[in-house]
Amino acid sequence: MIDLQREYDGCWELFHRQYPYLERPKLYIKKLIKTWGLCAKRYISLNRKLQKLDDVYFVRHVIYHEMSHLIHMNHSRAFYDVLKQFDPLLKKENEKLHKRVEAFKAIVERK
Repeated sequence: MIDLQREYDGCWELFHRQYPYLERPKLYIKKLIKTWGLCAKRYISLNRKLQKLDDVYFVRHVIYHEMSHLIHMNHSRAFYDVLKQFDPLLKKENEKLHKRVEAFKAIVERK
């Protein structure tokens, strides 16, 4: 079982280094019906069902997603730019994309 408080604490430590002016929001772990997490300026709520998952990367994705809303309360490009700095899933996708681009460049350069 994943310790959501411990994961939140670890994510906050990294997030707060980048945004030290932010006040740490209180964490609530509760039953959420239609979402994995919620963010308000003073608190973040995480769905207690996250504890039962065996994918810590997805849990961190949700936590960083909600923390990114402390900077941008929408899903704009600027929001995703913040999220990309921390999110392990997005970083992994970016690495795959980077490898594809490098492979494509190598093919193009051969011609």
